[in-house]
Amino acid sequence: MSSGHLLVLGGSIMWMLLCMRFWYAIDREHTWQRRFIAIGAGVGGGLIYLIGTMMLEMLKEIAPPESPGGVEIRVSAPPPQVEDPKKTKP
Repeated sequence: MSSGHLLVLGGSIMWMLLCMRFWYAIDREHTWQRRFIAIGAGVGGGLIYLIGTMMLEMLKEIAPPESPGGVEIRVSAPPPQVEDPKKTKP
C-alpha cells in the first residue's frame, strides 16, 4: 500500500472519528440526531475514500510511449560555422 493510499485511508478514518466524537456528545434521548451523525460518518468516510483513490489514480505518472519496432530516431545538424577573426574587415 502506497503512502497516498495510507493518507486517504487516514483521512477517512479521521472523519469517522470526528463524527463519533459528536455522536458521543449528543444525549441518548436524541436518537434521530445520533442516527444522522452515524449515517454522515459512514457516507462521508466512504466518499472521502472514493474521491481520494480516484484522485490518486489521476495523479499517477503516465509511462512514456515506446517507439514501435525499436526504431531509432536521430537528429543531425550541420556543424556551426566559425568566422576567422583575421579575415574580418576593420
